[in-house]
Amino acid sequence: MPKNVELSEAQHSTIANYASSFKGSKNIEEMKKTVPIKEALTSADANILMPKVIQQIVLDSAQEQLVATPFFKRVNITEGRSMEFVHFGALRAQEVSETGEYPEQSLNLTKNGVGSVEIKVKKYGIKISISDEMIADSQWDVVGLHLEAAGRAMAALKEENAFREMTTHGHTVFDNSLFEPGDEGYPTGRGFNGEYNGTLSAEDIQDMAVSVMSAGFNPTTIIMHPLCWSLFAKNEALVGSNVAAFGQGVAGNDPRQFNTSNALGLEVVFSPYVPFNQADKTFDFYLIDKDNVGVQLVKEEISTEQFDNPMRDIQTLKLKERYGLGVLNGGLGVAVARNVEFKKTYPAPERVFDKMDLPSDMKGDEVNKHDEI
Repeated sequence: MPKNVELSEAQHSTIANYASSFKGSKNIEEMKKTVPIKEALTSADANILMPKVIQQIVLDSAQEQLVATPFFKRVNITEGRSMEFVHFGALRAQEVSETGEYPEQSLNLTKNGVGSVEIKVKKYGIKISISDEMIADSQWDVVGLHLEAAGRAMAALKEENAFREMTTHGHTVFDNSLFEPGDEGYPTGRGFNGEYNGTLSAEDIQDMAVSVMSAGFNPTTIIMHPLCWSLFAKNEALVGSNVAAFGQGVAGNDPRQFNTSNALGLEVVFSPYVPFNQADKTFDFYLIDKDNVGVQLVKEEISTEQFDNPMRDIQTLKLKERYGLGVLNGGLGVAVARNVEFKKTYPAPERVFDKMDLPSDMKGDEVNKHDEI
């Protein structure tokens, strides 16, 4: 596709009309007035306009899927295929006296003493095929469905890459696969029998927020899989509290009034691309500073290339983009709970020693651990 081409007002109008056609006509009469696809593809400006129309359709459908990617600040790269970023941590400005020396921000060597991270650009793409009959019959709507599906597929891959980076390079606060019940890195949610069951308690969420704050960042957002919301909305350990399930109010409220606008003062967002292991019924959970997550290096926007296969009467459309994602500041702005059990959480049993057997962590020397902060 020609680059840096100045488009006229008429051409911009044509792009808008073509894009509208791909997204579907409102009725039969309107469809009859639509320019045939074959005519659009063979017009004088086809090689300039159609790639831009396709790019617009793909980008519009992709934007609707993006949840984690917008937290990665965009940096355009023109030279090379990688860029190195220094881990500065949270920057602090200070008062400077008259004729005084300006304070210098010292390097924050995080992540096992590593003071920088290299983010590499990779290429991602997809290929879709459209039959000549579909073009001859001017099936704008059907072609549009193909393009929108391709856009969603590209966005889904980018989201999966973003969450993979956050899980791998974020600050792991809890991980059921690495720690045993009672260990510091094991969540403190309890099952019906009062024993630790690998679920998150309200105190665990607060600990994750504190881990972000202790690094000098500001916890703003919780990210979880949509299926996990029901766990927190039904969290027995929060029933009757003034917090309930992440800001849902006290017990007895109409469940139809549930919302996610206030979770312990934090924004809650959902994405189906958050890691969720359906076989083991475990999931990852994030609490982040949305302004200090990472960087998205963009080498090439989504672009298209069309080629024919006359042996099969198929028009093939190739979509590709080049970018790289990386978490900054050693992941200290991203608190992660990994491999959390997809189970219900119950409050700790009452300390009525003559009526019930206490859990193992409330007996003998284990009792003293509960005094620690």
